[in-house]
Amino acid sequence: MENENKEIPKEEAVPKLTDLVVRLEKANSEAKEIIARQQEIAALNLIGGKTDAGLQPEKPKEETPQEYVKRVLSGKM
Repeated sequence: MENENKEIPKEEAVPKLTDLVVRLEKANSEAKEIIARQQEIAALNLIGGKTDAGLQPEKPKEETPQEYVKRVLSGKM
């Protein structure tokens, strides 16, 4: 992080930028593949009748007054 303020000569910057562009394009193509797989899985679940209906989220544990005081005094708010 110390080199952030250093100016890089153009001869060195262009290959680095080209490498960064290649890496970004590769990451984008991988992300597109992952999204396509997720969409396919969601479609298969929908066709197969698998839904999230009826699922109850976990209820948070209720805190006793003593636990609350301990948490407040310890600074974990």
